[in-house]
Amino acid sequence: MSDDALTVEVHWARTVSADVLADVLTRAERERTATVQNAESRNALASSLVLARTAVGAWVGVDADAVELRRRCPRCGSRVHGRPSASWRSVPDDVHWTPVPHVSLARTAGTVVVATTLAGEVGIDVERRIERMFVGFDDVVLAAAEARAVDDEARLRTWVRKEAVLKAIGRGLDVDPRTLVLGPGDEPPRIERGPVGPWHLQDLDPTGGAIGALAVGADGPVSVRVTQVQLTGRY
Repeated sequence: MSDDALTVEVHWARTVSADVLADVLTRAERERTATVQNAESRNALASSLVLARTAVGAWVGVDADAVELRRRCPRCGSRVHGRPSASWRSVPDDVHWTPVPHVSLARTAGTVVVATTLAGEVGIDVERRIERMFVGFDDVVLAAAEARAVDDEARLRTWVRKEAVLKAIGRGLDVDPRTLVLGPGDEPPRIERGPVGPWHLQDLDPTGGAIGALAVGADGPVSVRVTQVQLTGRY
């Protein structure tokens, strides 16, 4: 069990086939993943759901099947997207009354990541490294000052940092990302204009092929522990 209120546990894993994970997905998760036509996207979704429940369960030392994961969009009420939350089910009384950590998850081709913490609202994002950003990226994502980024990796780094913050405040892309202004992507992360409050923002690259970022609304120094998980078809 994690006992530090200002600790963030980050779990990451390589994606696994949704077919391999079928026995550890809940019925609702199997139904949701079955609607995704692209195999790579379907595998990433299935892997992120299993990893999220595994990570929350690890907070107190219970199996992933003791965790229920939900989403609810504050704008439209959808239960398919929106900020994720977790709750306990079928757990001993001493676990039942244990605070459930905040949780955030992200996925990209080949990699899934999950952050859990009691420190405050949390957001995590990850994107595969790419050779070139799409045409028009700056106009959609970057504020005028940020568009001076010297290379595409700095631009991508700015993007994942923004995504992490927007997830942490529970808004995601309901907010125009250009209204959140960060420091240069090739410098240590900092918020120059954005949500009020103390924020811990840091880069977090789980693999050489992916760029990630973590945002936590925490009033105090945050300790981040990173663990790699091997996903399988059993707990």
